[in-house]
Amino acid sequence: MSDAINGKPPVSFWIVAGVALVWNLIGLFMYYSGVSATPEQLKAVYSPEQFAAIEATPAWVTSAFAIATTFGVIASIVLLLRKALAFLLYVVSFVALLIQDLYLFLLSDSLAVFGSSLFVIQGSVFVGGVIWIWYANFARNRGWIS
Repeated sequence: MSDAINGKPPVSFWIVAGVALVWNLIGLFMYYSGVSATPEQLKAVYSPEQFAAIEATPAWVTSAFAIATTFGVIASIVLLLRKALAFLLYVVSFVALLIQDLYLFLLSDSLAVFGSSLFVIQGSVFVGGVIWIWYANFARNRGWIS
């Protein structure tokens, strides 16, 4: 009840916002690891078909990945700062994710090359993105962020 009166978020807000930041930092790390890896490092991890798919990925898809992860981290920091701008930033991050998924699932053979693990990973990221958008809106409606 006290959060409804004074707009102070409950402890659960800080936990969820902290988890969102960690989640999005992991995504940013995955992006950075992918773009900073040398071809030799990638060849050591991926099959020749997977490596070829990675090498053939258009710059706009890599850019969408960069935008999705960077905006996700910024949104999480803004959420921790209790600013409603977090909602919009999460939406931008999610739109960039959708652009990336458009390529992965409809415009390339990525699912065939990487198998069901791609669906599981991208599906988890998709669900996470929906959760962060929903939670930022929930927090805004509760007056925890403004």
